[in-house]
Amino acid sequence: MKLLFFICLIISCYLIQSSNSENIRPVVLWHGLGDSGLDPLTMGKLKELIENQLPGVYVKNIAIGNSIAEDSFNSFFKNVNEQLEMVCKMLKEDTNLTSGFNAVGLSQGGQFLRGYVERCNDPPVYNLISLGGQHQGVSSLPRCTALNSTLCKIADDLVELGVYEKYVQDTLVPGEYWQDPFNYDEYVEKSVFLADINNVRPEKNQTYKDNLLSVNNFVLGEFLADTIVIPRESELFGYYAPGQDNVILPMEKTDLYIEDWIGIQQLDNEGRLIKISCPGNHLQFTDQWFNQNVIPYLNNQIN
Repeated sequence: MKLLFFICLIISCYLIQSSNSENIRPVVLWHGLGDSGLDPLTMGKLKELIENQLPGVYVKNIAIGNSIAEDSFNSFFKNVNEQLEMVCKMLKEDTNLTSGFNAVGLSQGGQFLRGYVERCNDPPVYNLISLGGQHQGVSSLPRCTALNSTLCKIADDLVELGVYEKYVQDTLVPGEYWQDPFNYDEYVEKSVFLADINNVRPEKNQTYKDNLLSVNNFVLGEFLADTIVIPRESELFGYYAPGQDNVILPMEKTDLYIEDWIGIQQLDNEGRLIKISCPGNHLQFTDQWFNQNVIPYLNNQIN
């Protein structure tokens, strides 16, 4: 009788563990500038870390291209709006994601995944985590970390042409989230990506706000010693006060927050806008830090 009891207990534990693995919410990752979702030494390592912490989880690395080189090139020079269209289709067609997923964006992948939520969100994002994302843009080209230095040189040359020139806006990815504090009106008029998803123009897109408000939590990660994102406060929706590049307005003092163009004030008031910080430079986090600060937002199940 006791033997039968223990056999039933072991079977029950196995079934519960198997059920938990099957129901754990999938994770989608989007890499930063110059990186690749196909690189086993960078995004592949992060995928393995999550899989080790959450046995049975499905993790998808977004890649725009069929090779590391192509994906990395596209992170510099493929129009973000076109990338988002591809990703919306890609995630919609992935049957592993049908019931939704948690999303982790690294660097520019943070604002790109926010763009996914605002414009598509089908399948829906549960927790949206941005690590070092430039949500209010940048005022200078991020210090280049691409393996191919030629890409960095081309990007510099395009900036010299004029960041709001149509060709540059259609071609240079960092230019599409560039916010010149000395030319705010030109940014509002000509930015093909960031000005749109931040709802800065007079006519607001209510769907963007509604979709962002649909997430369970929006987690913003800031790197306290960041020398790559200028200004680093953009990682928490802060930015320069217009007309100069010395005084930083924190998120709560920006028009985007005060007038709640995309819903971050409401998320904040409801305790669903979470700020976390890392003491290192841009994306320089340890496995321990990630496990302590990010994994808790990934460790949830689909009902």
